[in-house]
Amino acid sequence: MAMAKRLRTGSRRLAGAALGILSFVFPSASSAVKAEEKGSGAAAQEGGKAQTNIVLQEQLTELITSSGRGEIVAKPDAMRAELGVEVQAKTLDQAQSELARKMANVTSAIEKLGLDGLTLQTATLQIQPVQGKPEAGRAPKIVGYRAQNTLSITLRLAKAGELGSQAAKLIDAGVGAGANVVQGISFFLARPEEAQAKALHLATVDAERNAKILAASSGVRLLGLHSLDGSQGRLSPIFLDVDIAKASLELSTTVEPGELTITATVAARYHFANP
Repeated sequence: MAMAKRLRTGSRRLAGAALGILSFVFPSASSAVKAEEKGSGAAAQEGGKAQTNIVLQEQLTELITSSGRGEIVAKPDAMRAELGVEVQAKTLDQAQSELARKMANVTSAIEKLGLDGLTLQTATLQIQPVQGKPEAGRAPKIVGYRAQNTLSITLRLAKAGELGSQAAKLIDAGVGAGANVVQGISFFLARPEEAQAKALHLATVDAERNAKILAASSGVRLLGLHSLDGSQGRLSPIFLDVDIAKASLELSTTVEPGELTITATVAARYHFANP
């Protein structure tokens, strides 16, 4: 009986040990299964990304690239000119005094025109010594001073057809009051945004039209727009040179502003498919 009791006790202990081993092994096995499932999910996700990239690359290769150009012609409504005085005198004080007096006359004559949208601003003010011919073994001597002062004259939003005549009045008034420096005239648009937008719109329409022509010529069907790159309408002012000697001899200067050309360019890419 004692022997049988010991055998039953030993059996229970072995069974308990076996259960302990199973409870230890099974969680490890479960973790391994989860890790395997996680790895499979990650692999599937990576595979999906790779497939998406392949599709995107295929779509990127199915593109038609075209370009467009837009052009607007407009009459300028603003002008800018640099007009001033240059003097030379023996002393610095004389040069400064004569320059100030003549510039005051020029400024007053221009302001008396009473033009709307007119602004004056000092552009340059220079005073330089004038040196005589160098003598042998001696440094050249200062024999006088040259002084120059120029105004930047801007006239904006002039009435249609009056910009040329108003520019001529400005030149005549300045030269008549003693100005002997005219550094050209430029004409431009005071507010170019509207013309630039129109040019950009025309360039976009032109790019789409060219893409449709390419698609039809190639026997494919044009789909949606993929990308569009454009540059804002470029505006180049008109520059005119004025002969100061001729202007001082003539009773009235003639100025023709001409026309401005605003251009814009666009590069477009469209998806296409077989019909």
